[in-house]
Amino acid sequence: MNHVYLKPHKDKPVLRRHPWIFSGAIERYDPETEDGQIVEVLDSGGNLLGYGHFNSQSQIMVRMLSFGGNVPDHNHLEALISHAIARRSLLANACRTNAYRLINSEGDFLPGLIVDYYDRHCVLQLLTLGMDKMRDVIVDILIKVLNPGSIYERSDHPGRKLEGLEHRAGQVYGTTPASVCIDEDSMIFSVDIRQGQKTGFFIDQRDNRSLVRNLSSGLKVLNLFSYTGGFSVAAARGGALEVISVDSSASAIALARSNLEANAVTCATEFVETDVFEYLRQRSIESNFIILDPPAFAKNRASAQSACKGYKHLNLRTAISCPPSSLLLTCSCSRFIDMELFQKVVFSAISDAGRNATILRKSHHALDHPVSLFNPEAEYLKSVLLHIE
Repeated sequence: MNHVYLKPHKDKPVLRRHPWIFSGAIERYDPETEDGQIVEVLDSGGNLLGYGHFNSQSQIMVRMLSFGGNVPDHNHLEALISHAIARRSLLANACRTNAYRLINSEGDFLPGLIVDYYDRHCVLQLLTLGMDKMRDVIVDILIKVLNPGSIYERSDHPGRKLEGLEHRAGQVYGTTPASVCIDEDSMIFSVDIRQGQKTGFFIDQRDNRSLVRNLSSGLKVLNLFSYTGGFSVAAARGGALEVISVDSSASAIALARSNLEANAVTCATEFVETDVFEYLRQRSIESNFIILDPPAFAKNRASAQSACKGYKHLNLRTAISCPPSSLLLTCSCSRFIDMELFQKVVFSAISDAGRNATILRKSHHALDHPVSLFNPEAEYLKSVLLHIE
């Protein structure tokens, strides 16, 4: 096995079990080391720190798989996957759903591996070169320990480009239906695993959908960036007077309409296929519960500043136009914008709008999206619920 040597005094994060080693912390590595292989990580004195996937093309040059002398062989990988699945069994009653994240990359000590579960059908995402090279082993382990109905690969995340990888998608095992029906706390959703955003559904927003459902009674709800209508269904099932769903995707609007029909909602509904920024420019807001859940504007750290401008514009236009005594649930799923920065952006927008507001709640992703205690940077979803006077 080849070796990677850290610079003097750069071993502290690894000793604290942080899984990322950036290129600037590395003194040297064996010249024959190949991208994607497992390497031994040593401190400047030659002491073994652990093992990780190596990739000279990535700014994160090593992603740790184990620490100390624990060799990440097949048994180690199977144990990590089995432990991730066991953790989800502990959360089953709390989640009240048959759709959840089964493996959450660093959160389950498997950097670069995502597996989502939709009623026995798995969606596999391999985000790093090292995990990509272990694809067949991972699939075999999933079949052995989980016995899924099917496995479909959606390794089409933009992060693969940073690892020197092309997009890949397709059937891996069994047959995945064109549409999978899931149940979330008695709400029914059709999920397009093959073509939908992310792996087909925003599983990570489950807790916020429950929140919206609990708060919507008697309110008029505007769901911006509505996608396939998760928040719209929750609001309607919670007793909203009306629900307006706005999204630029015709296929997403069609599926949102279908999901609302499948849940037999009785309130007034409207579906608007348009760009949300254009919608906010052209129409005043009459709804008194607004949900802002845009896509990740910051794809990398360099784009964080421009992303903040986008988030501010959305929140500013909403705050200027919404009626007095409105609720605003505003979200960001950009990992490069943490909660502190996001709250500052929202504060700036509300202040510029000349409105008073109070924070009712701040939240992150659902229980099935664990974050390693040693790698808090992997926390990406943040939400702020405001009452705007």
